[in-house]
Amino acid sequence: MTIVVVPLWLQLSLFGECRERVERALASLDAGAAATARPRMQLSATLAWSLMYGVGRTREAGPAWATTLELAERLDDRGYRLRALWGLCIDQFNNGEFRAALEFARRYAALATSSTDSIDLMMADRILATALHYLGDQKSARHHIEGALAYQAALAQQRQIVRLRFDMLVSTHYFQARILWLQGYADQAMRVVEHNIEEGRAIGHALTFCSVLGQGACPIAFLAGDLDAAERYCAMLLDHTERNPVRLWRLWARCFNGMVMVKRGDLAGGLAVLRGELEQAGEAKFLPRFLLPLGELAACLGKAGEVAQGLATVDDTLVHCKARDEGWYMAELLRIKGELLLKDAGDRSAPTAEDCFRGALEVAREQGAMFWELRTATSLARLWREQKRLKEARELLAEVYARFTEGFATADLKAAKSLLEQLA
Repeated sequence: MTIVVVPLWLQLSLFGECRERVERALASLDAGAAATARPRMQLSATLAWSLMYGVGRTREAGPAWATTLELAERLDDRGYRLRALWGLCIDQFNNGEFRAALEFARRYAALATSSTDSIDLMMADRILATALHYLGDQKSARHHIEGALAYQAALAQQRQIVRLRFDMLVSTHYFQARILWLQGYADQAMRVVEHNIEEGRAIGHALTFCSVLGQGACPIAFLAGDLDAAERYCAMLLDHTERNPVRLWRLWARCFNGMVMVKRGDLAGGLAVLRGELEQAGEAKFLPRFLLPLGELAACLGKAGEVAQGLATVDDTLVHCKARDEGWYMAELLRIKGELLLKDAGDRSAPTAEDCFRGALEVAREQGAMFWELRTATSLARLWREQKRLKEARELLAEVYARFTEGFATADLKAAKSLLEQLA
C-alpha cells in the first residue's frame, strides 16, 4: 500500500473550498421542503466536517452537526445519526464540556449496539473511553479502551472508509498509553508510546501526529522523568508544527519545552518560556492538553518564590476543571496546591497543605489513578517526616508503593523508594 502524504496547507485549502461550496449549495435549497431534507442532511454533515478541521472554525461545527442529527432522526437515517452523534461528542470535547460529551458518547454506543460494522463498534468504545478518561474514571476508561482495541484485527481487514478524520487505531493507542500511565502501568504505557510514534509517522496525517506526540509521547516521557526522551519528542513536535501550520500545538510544544528547561535546572529561562506561551494561548490554555503545562507553571512559580501567583494559577485552573467536570488532572492540581501552601508560610500552613494532600489522595483512589496516588503519598509522607510522624509516613507510602508491579525506573517510583529507605 502506498501512503500519500498531503501537506497540511493543501488540506486546509481544500477544506476551505469545500466549505464555501457546501454553504452555497445549502443556501440554494428550500429549507422548508420535505424533498430537500436528505440533501440538506448530507450537506450539513459535510459542512460540519470542513468546519471541525478548518483553522479557527471548530466552534462553528456544533450547530451543523445538530442540524445533521435533527434531519437524520426525522429521516430515520441510522448512518447519519451515528455520524452526527460522533461529531457532537467531539464538539463537546473541543469545548471542554465533558459531561455533555459522555452523554453523546452513550447515545452513539446505544445506537451502535445493533451494528455489524466494526468501525461503529470500535468508535463507540473509543469515545466512551475518551470521555471517561477526561472525567477521571480511569477504571471504566481502561475497560472501554480495551474494548475498542479488540476490534483492531477486524478493522485491519476492512477497506478503510474516510468517515472518521483521525486514524482510529492511532488515536486509540495514545489514549491507551495515557490511561495505562495513570493506572500505574508505566512500562506498558511507554511501549505503547514507542509503537504509537511509528504508526503515527506511517499514517502521514499532520494533526494526528501532533496528537501522538502531544497527547501521549511528550507528557508520558516528562512524567516518567526521562528528560532525554521528552526533549527528543518535543523537538519532533516543534519541527512538525514548523512544517505544518498547527498554531495551538506549536504553542503547546513551546510550553512543554519550557517545562523541560526547568527540569534541566534553568528555572528562570524555562519559567519565562512557559509563562509567555501560555499567555499567547489565551482561553485555549484551559483545553485539556494545556492542563499539564498549567500545573507545572504553578509549581515553577512556587520554586521561583512567586508563591501567591502560583496559588492563584492553581486555584483558577481548579475552578475551570470543577466547572467542566474535568477530573483526570484534579489530584495533581490539589497536590501542587498543597506544596505551594507549604512554601507560603512554612509550618503555619501545614494543616491546610495536609488537607490538600488528603483530598488529592481521595480523588486519585476514587479514579483508579495510582500514579497520582503515589506522587501525592510521597508529598504527604515528606510532610509527616518533617512533623516527626515517621510511622504514619512509612505505612502510607509503603502501602501505595507495594501495589506497583512495574515502572521502577521512573522518577516517581525511585523517589518513593528513596524516601522509604530514609523512613526505615
